[in-house]
Amino acid sequence: MNKMIRSLYAATVQELTAADRISQSVKEEILNLLKEEEVTLKRQEYERYRDKAFQAASVAEESGFERGFLCAFQLFAECIRQ
Repeated sequence: MNKMIRSLYAATVQELTAADRISQSVKEEILNLLKEEEVTLKRQEYERYRDKAFQAASVAEESGFERGFLCAFQLFAECIRQ
């Protein structure tokens, strides 16, 4: 079932660029957390660091989608049983 949910997520975000796969609020939070690094690191190093943070957030959002979908399915199944 997890594979099917991942496929659904992939289909949902396939039209988006990598940068758009995470929500704007998460992007803003990451950039806020990295303000000090933006000043202290060289530009290329900062961008590499920032991009890794965005990738981690993207993986986390996909995992959240999967878990949320499973919880919703379990709730739906519970409602149907009653």
